[in-house]
Amino acid sequence: QLYHSAHLILKILVCPRHKLDERLKSRTRWRKHVGATVVTQQLLHQLDNIWLDLGYCPGPSQYAVLESRSFTLVQDADNLGWPSTRPSCEGMVSDAQQLLCKAREVLSHSLNTDGACSDYLCSGAAAAVDAVELDYDTWEEALSLMDDSVETYFDLLKYNGLAWQKALKPCS
Repeated sequence: QLYHSAHLILKILVCPRHKLDERLKSRTRWRKHVGATVVTQQLLHQLDNIWLDLGYCPGPSQYAVLESRSFTLVQDADNLGWPSTRPSCEGMVSDAQQLLCKAREVLSHSLNTDGACSDYLCSGAAAAVDAVELDYDTWEEALSLMDDSVETYFDLLKYNGLAWQKALKPCS
């Protein structure tokens, strides 16, 4: 019984990561098959990693990811207090800034590629830069507003008044 429970827990934790790894391997094989150069394949792999570092995987939209993270931030600030939560928000700003540098580097290199998948790479890299910039701006805004008042940030979040919410307006 204990073995069965442990196996189920392990499967729940490992299975999504395994599926994602398999999807990435499949994409790499397809890119190689259509004739993408080694450089293009490497840049596409870096681009995949940027999206993963942002927390995006097939399924949830950027809006849903940012909304979930924002509500978690408010909940943490409510439970632990903003002074205790602020360092994690500062960490998100710092992580987003580093990721933005990586995304801009991939975009810069992608502009010098040609051949199979290069157009896809350029448009994907530009989209990644936009997404990471929005992520960075999201945490900068959260940090600024939460320093003033957690309630103000929460009210803006609740009534779609944050900059990222206005930029992404979900489709109904």
